[in-house]
Order: sequence, then structure tokens, then C-alpha cells
Amino acid sequence: MSTTSGEPTLTTTADAVAWQPWGAAAFADAQQHDRPILLSINGVWCNWCHEMARGTYSDPQVARFVNEHFTPIRVDTDHRPDINARYNVGGWPTTSFLTPHGGYIAGATYLPPDQFLAMLDEVRRAYAERKPELYEQANDILRQRREHAGRVAAGREPDAAVVDAITRRVAGTYDPINGGFGIEPKFPSAPMLRLLLHRYRTNGEAFFRIMLEKSLDAITGGGLHDDVDGGFFRFVAGANWTQPQYEKMAEDNIALAGVLLEAGVVLERPDYARLAGKTVDYLCGSLYDPAAGGVRGSQGAHSEYYGQSAPMRAQLSAPAVDPFCYVSITAQAVSLFFSAAWRLGRPELTGIAVSLLDRLVAMAEDTRLPHTYTDADPMPQVEGDLLVDWTRFLMAALDGYDAVSVGGERYLTAAQSAADVLLERFLDGPNGGFWDIEDTPERLGYLRAREKPLAESVSAAVGMMRLHHATLEPRYRQVAHHALSAYVDANRDYGELAADYAVAVDQFLNPVVEVTVEGPPGRADTDAMLAAALSLSDPHLLIKLAEASHGDAPAQAHVCLDTVCYPPVTDPAELAAAVQEGGAISESPFQNVLDLLG
Repeated sequence: MSTTSGEPTLTTTADAVAWQPWGAAAFADAQQHDRPILLSINGVWCNWCHEMARGTYSDPQVARFVNEHFTPIRVDTDHRPDINARYNVGGWPTTSFLTPHGGYIAGATYLPPDQFLAMLDEVRRAYAERKPELYEQANDILRQRREHAGRVAAGREPDAAVVDAITRRVAGTYDPINGGFGIEPKFPSAPMLRLLLHRYRTNGEAFFRIMLEKSLDAITGGGLHDDVDGGFFRFVAGANWTQPQYEKMAEDNIALAGVLLEAGVVLERPDYARLAGKTVDYLCGSLYDPAAGGVRGSQGAHSEYYGQSAPMRAQLSAPAVDPFCYVSITAQAVSLFFSAAWRLGRPELTGIAVSLLDRLVAMAEDTRLPHTYTDADPMPQVEGDLLVDWTRFLMAALDGYDAVSVGGERYLTAAQSAADVLLERFLDGPNGGFWDIEDTPERLGYLRAREKPLAESVSAAVGMMRLHHATLEPRYRQVAHHALSAYVDANRDYGELAADYAVAVDQFLNPVVEVTVEGPPGRADTDAMLAAALSLSDPHLLIKLAEASHGDAPAQAHVCLDTVCYPPVTDPAELAAAVQEGGAISESPFQNVLDLLG
């Protein structure tokens, strides 16, 4: 592996393609020589990317043809998710052919040398003979992308019907034979699992539990899980959860561990919680980089390694991990570790979460986040910051504020600073929703069309709701409302992938029920109170954790409904009744203040 402008590449010693990084110099080169751009999008974890580097781009005829007739640009998909979102043609590796100004002409995924040479020649001839037509086609695509973003605009109010419609879409993709969603290939689909868990917890419908449990049993018991080293692979090719694709993605493992932690309590399945703990161990042991203060993005595929038995694996070197850490992934790991520390009774995870969060806070002090970094100085490679980094950092800071009882105020300050950045640089004030990239003058190609991805806008809206609850500042809730309203119609474009949007809408429509569980982590009475809190049926449930001021004091729960708090509960069996009673008092138009004071 070599490095160009700080980015890991897949260049081999035999790869003679004169790759350039994405930037103004490469575009100027293409325009000066009037030749198309060959954009190669790869991932260090991607097996077929390595195969194409070794077998296709290392072919002398291919390298010679590319260097003579194209301006070759290579980017890492994890380093440049903004470029990947605009030019990926359905997988990795992606080869997109562009005009010298970045307009899309054609594309393909993996191709062997002979097929690739044929495509190269076809694109070369098409550009030479039909240049005006190709430019017109490329400009049409750019207009369509802008029009699509323009359709994301506040209009109808988000309501319960939106939640039900998305739930039906998710249920419609459920595989009743094998569990999971879709036929094949099978991905873990954490957002859909989260929606099923949310719906079961809030209404107790048996069919939500059936879908959720069958899917989790398949995910944890099939080929997706690495029973030897821990962690989950990216996907399986077989409908029955066989034929795993062996690369492991940090983001997938973080998301699945979070689902398993909560499902273990709500479904009363301690085996799920144990597997969540094993997944946390994998993340800490393989992807956590204490020197950098971050979490690395992935571990590569290596069928010769993963195809061996446990004793044989012990004699082999594990596949390499991504040498870079990522702000968005590290922030998600912070949230997971704070939660796992209490739910698994592992206080050492709180220390790891605090150290990671402090690293992110330090990097964000100048209101800039670099997306990728190592133990050396951060290496910004994006023209401006990315929405995904600031939304995830906002959530991590809020989780730190909720979890750290001494000194946690500094994380609320960091969260407010992150919200300011989101409002100033990413918010589409007139229409609602958040742009994925900043409005900078250096944007090239289709980066000129800013887009509003649903997942990141939802994450920002949820962060704003939580920040409103913590500070009581109305503007945060207003922004969340505006953002969620923008997708009432537009969410249909995402199908079942709008699952997290449904959860966010359900939370927005209902009052916050805040339960602070106070007690030593890992002690039986604390676990019982935490389980009782997690099992509450309220849609907008916010659970905070605090260590008892006296270690020998019994665990207790403090319940607050919006801005009204009630006396503590010491019996887990009485928690649900206390929440219900508090809700009835809050809804009464003849509320007696003396009753609230006890």
C-alpha cells in the first residue's frame, strides 16, 4: 500500500497508472489535454478493489491506454464519502468516466483486463465523436440531482401516519423464512432492526418481536458473525445467511452492538447482550487506536484467513485494518461505549469513551473536523467539513453529557458549539433539512450540487431535539421540526431505508420521558432498574445514567416528563406506574402544584 496526498491507495508495484488525487490540478490536466477523467473509487477493505488493482490496472496495455487517453483519479470511498455519493455506480470498485469538468459519462464495477480495455476504447471514441451530446447528458444529470435535493422541502406536518407507512415498508421486505430483509445478498440492516425494536417496545405487538428475534437470531447465528475473532462481516451472499463477504466495517459493528444491547433487555435475551459485549471487545481489540484517540474504519477481507479453523487462524496474521481513524465512526463508538459501560457493567469502557470524546472535542475547538486522522496531525482532505462528522459529534457530546456526572457540562458546551456549526454551515434554512457538504468555492464536478441525505438530516434533527431537552432553547426544536417536515413526502424515495426517520418522527410527536438510573454499574439492583427503564413503552424515552453518591445506597430512578420531575422510584416494578401516573398529572388541566411538591 502506498500513500498519495495522505490517502491510502491500492497501487501495487506493477500498477503503472499515473493516478492523481481528486482536486483542481487533476481537473485542469483533463481540461488542458481535452480528455475524459477516469475516476476510480476504492476501499482499503474491498477485496475486489485489490483484485482490480493487481489484475486489471497492473496490465501493461491497460496502464498505457489509461495514461495516454484519460486523466486517472483515484479516491478512497471512506475518505471521500461526498464523492462516492455522487459517482458510485453500484458497488466497489467503481470506475466512473467523466467529462473534463466532472460530468458523468459511463461507469462499471469490477472488470478484468480484456473487458476493461474494450470499455476504455468505447469511452474514448464516444468522447471524441459525441462530445456535445455527452456534455448535455452530464449536465442533465447535474440538473436532476439539484431538482431531487430541491424536492426535500418542508411542507406537510410529520404525523403518526408517516411512522406507520414506513413500518409497513420495512415489514414488506422481511424474509419470513430466513429472517432479515430482502432475499439476497443479506445485509445486517441496523436501522430496520432499530425500528422494529422501537415499535415492539412502544406497543408490544407480537409480530414486531417475531420479525426482530428471527432476524437477530439469523444475524448472530449465521455466517455474518465471526465466531472466532468476534465482530460481524459486511454482508452474506446467501439468502440463508451463508457465504459471508469477509470484510468488517466499524460502523456496522457499532450499530449492531447497540441494537443487541437494547434487544437483550427488551426481549429478555441475555445471549444478545453477551454477543454485544463480544462485539465491543472486537472493536476495542482490533479497531480502537489509543495513540490516535480514534476508531479505525474497517478490517480487510482475507478468505484464506477466515476460512481456517480457530487453531489454524492463531498461526496466521489477521487481515490488515484501515490505517486511518474517522471522526464520524469514532463519535458513534463513543456513544456505544458509554451505553455498554453501564449495560454490561464494564466501567473501563467509560474511560475509553471519555478519552475518545476528549480527542474529538480538542479537534473541534477551532470549529473544524478533519473527517480522517491518525496519531499524527489531522489531515483534512475534503473541501470544507462534512455533515456526517458534525451530526455524529453532536450526538456523542450529548451522550457524554448524559453519562459523565462530574465535569459533563463541558460536553454540553461542545454539543452547543456543534449545533452552531450545523446551523451556520449546513442547514437549509428556507426549506429544511441539512446539506451534506459546505458551500465552498472549490467544489468540482457534481460536488457543485449539494445534497440532503436522509440519514444525516435525521441524525441532526434527533440531536437538535435532545439539545432542546437539555437547554430548553426553542430554536433547536424548531429546527428539528423543520428538518423532519422536509421529508414527509421525500422519505418515500428511500423506501425501507427511511426506518430511522420513522423513529425520529415518533419521538418528535411524543413528550420526552427522561429516566435517570442512579446506582453502581453492574450491580444487580442497578441492572434491574435499568431493565425496567429500557422496557418502558414511551416512544420518546431518554435514559440517563448516574453513579450513586453513596456506593451502598440502593439503585433508584428519577423520572422527568418534559420539564416536570417526580420523586425517585426505588422499586423497578413501580417504575412504569410512576411514569404513567406522572403523565396523567401533567395532562390534567387542574394540576395542583402542591401535589407536585409532595
